[in-house]
Amino acid sequence: MKHALLLQYLLGLVLMVFFAYMNANYPDKTWLFFTLYLLVFMGIIFAVTGRQAQNIFRDLEEVKKGEVLLQADPDQSLALREKDMEKTQGELAAQLKVTMIPMITMILFLIVFYVPSLRQAFNSIGQMLTQDQKTANFYSFLSMYGLFYLLSIITGLYTRRLQSKTGTLTIATKYMVTTKGIIVDDRLPIKFPLKGTISADNKRKFVEITLTQQVMGSTVKQRIRLYTSEPSKLASLLKEKGTKTQQ
Repeated sequence: MKHALLLQYLLGLVLMVFFAYMNANYPDKTWLFFTLYLLVFMGIIFAVTGRQAQNIFRDLEEVKKGEVLLQADPDQSLALREKDMEKTQGELAAQLKVTMIPMITMILFLIVFYVPSLRQAFNSIGQMLTQDQKTANFYSFLSMYGLFYLLSIITGLYTRRLQSKTGTLTIATKYMVTTKGIIVDDRLPIKFPLKGTISADNKRKFVEITLTQQVMGSTVKQRIRLYTSEPSKLASLLKEKGTKTQQ
């Protein structure tokens, strides 16, 4: 996983230098290369997400093959979730703020690129370093892309650090427990044996599973909340079935 993270950083540096060079040598196509840079940058993110999606789909099919042990009532789960919403809102609001951090970085970069006075500040950097116009343009674009790349790394690390402490929270609308795992909302599989902790809140009527996973070299918590009228019973079932080694 650390090698994958290092490769991602190295690829980001190569792309940064490449697009700065293309912008400097083909100034009439600045907007084109800028758009391509964003598309390639987002493409890397989607490629990583796509690999994760393949693993999720494979696990989903495997869990579905198990014998159904419990099929939660969606209406009951939703009613209990809404009853608990007052306490849940704070948790979800904090999570939303964390997920918005990388988006803010992208917005700031777009503002810098589209506002002439802000772009001029980067043009000044290149002009201070050399009198050659083409080289100056290269330094200008390199500094602009470099700032965006640095901010994206910082915000990414900061986001993962927050997630490692609080964890990402997924609240199930419906769920099913089989002998091979749990399926949440028909899209999120949790295979047995569970690699995490199980806790029951009898007052708020839910069971929460806390899992840990490696994301880009960082350990991130994932919290899955299952609402039920009998939290202790569900927790016992998950501890009994979820801690056994699957054949």
